[in-house]
Amino acid sequence: MNQSTDKFDCRLKGLLTISGVERGELARHLGVSVPTVNRWLNGISTPNVYQFREIAHFFGMPYDWFLEDGGGIPDADDLAVKLGLSPETVEALLELAASESEEVLTAVDDAVCAVIAAISAVYDDLLRVAEKSVRTPAPRETEG
Repeated sequence: MNQSTDKFDCRLKGLLTISGVERGELARHLGVSVPTVNRWLNGISTPNVYQFREIAHFFGMPYDWFLEDGGGIPDADDLAVKLGLSPETVEALLELAASESEEVLTAVDDAVCAVIAAISAVYDDLLRVAEKSVRTPAPRETEG
């Protein structure tokens, strides 16, 4: 796995998390299976050029944003609407991204990936608990 693949899967996870788009919804839109999307998210495989184009279009992001050296950032107002953030927040993030410090950008990118991983882990735990509670019937109260 190379660094471009790492950036792609991290950024795709981030877009799914922030936008609230489910893996199944993305899979249906692209005409692929959920396991295929999961392989992309886990860095096991990558989409083909046509799927990649559709992913970028679906989220309204430029292609190069998904890649390591990509710097094409969309308009702040458009990005704010698509990600559900305030325009001020997006402006602040874009200013940070425009800084020349590679260390800052790497640290921010790593922090975002760590937050996404934590959210994903909590979400997975919640799903397991929910599935377990659905399978385990609640004890019946006795009339007395």
